[in-house]
Amino acid sequence: MQETIQPLVSVILRSYNEEKHIGKLLSSIFNQKCIYPFEVILVDSGSKDNTLSIANRYPVKIVEISPKEFTFGRSLNRGIAKARGEVCVMTSAHCYASNEHWLENIARPILEDEKVALVYGNQRGVESTRYSEHQIFSQWFSDENIYDYKLPFCNNANSAIRRSLWEEYPFNEDLTGLEDLDWAKYVRSRSLKISYRADAQVFHVHNETPKQIYQRYYREAYAFKQIFKDEHFAFFSFLKFFLLNTINDYIHAKKDSVILDNILSIPMFRFLQFWATYKAHQYNIPISTDMQKQLYYPKKRTSQNQQPPKSNIIDITAPLHNNLPVWPGSISFTQNILKNHEADSFHESEIAMNIHTGTHMDAPLHFVQNGKSIDQIDLRRLIGKVFVLEYNDNTHISPEYLRQQNIPNGCNKIIFKTLNSHGEPQKTFNENFIAITSHTADWLVSAGMDLVGIDGPSIQAFHDKNNLTHEILLKNEILILEGLYLKEARQGLYNLIALPLLIENAEGSPIRAILTKDKLI
Repeated sequence: MQETIQPLVSVILRSYNEEKHIGKLLSSIFNQKCIYPFEVILVDSGSKDNTLSIANRYPVKIVEISPKEFTFGRSLNRGIAKARGEVCVMTSAHCYASNEHWLENIARPILEDEKVALVYGNQRGVESTRYSEHQIFSQWFSDENIYDYKLPFCNNANSAIRRSLWEEYPFNEDLTGLEDLDWAKYVRSRSLKISYRADAQVFHVHNETPKQIYQRYYREAYAFKQIFKDEHFAFFSFLKFFLLNTINDYIHAKKDSVILDNILSIPMFRFLQFWATYKAHQYNIPISTDMQKQLYYPKKRTSQNQQPPKSNIIDITAPLHNNLPVWPGSISFTQNILKNHEADSFHESEIAMNIHTGTHMDAPLHFVQNGKSIDQIDLRRLIGKVFVLEYNDNTHISPEYLRQQNIPNGCNKIIFKTLNSHGEPQKTFNENFIAITSHTADWLVSAGMDLVGIDGPSIQAFHDKNNLTHEILLKNEILILEGLYLKEARQGLYNLIALPLLIENAEGSPIRAILTKDKLI
């Protein structure tokens, strides 16, 4: 491939720590017997292993995108923006071509028919692929070519698009997946053709942990709901599809004489697939950049020895302003300007608010008769080591979940970063915020905690009217921080400073709270 030759085809690859697969993929590409001149562009989203050093052995144009910016749609848009070919072929870095004519076969329909806007190719698993995923590949990708596929379907692990149409409608950068399905939907709305090529086959390697399987199907289901807004997936749907697919997999596994080898993995995979789909359909809050990063880069639990944030101080205090949503029935936060520089040569204002507005602290007096008031709290309890624990489910936090976590020994302060921290600030009060259960409050007492914080307006669920969660914590003099702003805080061990106002006989107080990695004096 000479640089002076104008390519007809641009191959766009996406990678993140793919040193196990990238060499095999690039080798399979540059061994293609393709009649069309082509170029290869690798969009890498922050690989820390040898992915880039391996890629540099091949004539590849490398485009780098930071993990903070990454979405599937954005990475593809960045790569295609650098492409020179009219046909843009896309595949993942953990795929590789199964034959020498893959590239030609997937590009040909677009180059030979101006009505073809999108082509997707065949996919098959490898020896390590889970049995249920083999069944999914067989279901989605037949052995026969389909010249004009009527449904809006595509899969960017192996697909090709017409670049001139992409210029009119780039990939959606806000979706958490299925940007290919969204693009296919657009193609069908233009009455253009989608083609399927069974002879353009890749092997797709998925060696995922159960957590990664769950997260993949969760983000895809969440994206599906954004694309097809009228679609629903109820609990009955979960049960039906879980049972039907599990039984079907067992039938095929028996025919293939591998049922004993897969007797546990089949229901596990299908449960994760459809449970994640169900859970995603119950979630109605926009997913933030932080949440996207968690979903795209699934990792094991973060070590307390993780790298410190760029700033030495993380302010975890939510700003107070006149449009702040407050607890139903509570007075709104208001700031009135009394004097201004133009009229009075100085500035002066007054505020009115409920003590439990925004980022605040609950003292025992809040739910315990004759309990300590805010002015009686030893400030030393509000300065010290704290563990920030990320929780990315849309159910309330249970003691079973906490038992599985590696909370550092000797740390008696814990803060929960939940889905409450994700998405844009709410304009109205969200009654479905994530909280803890009363059983979790009991667990925190038994674990010896003396402070617990959360990023929701209350430690207790909105619909939990018996106040038991608050009572358990405050009767045991566990201080409560509520309304924390944790968007910039990652899981790990920090130093906490969270100081209340000195208000006599008050059951709580607004606080200014910060986290730092610096050693406290």
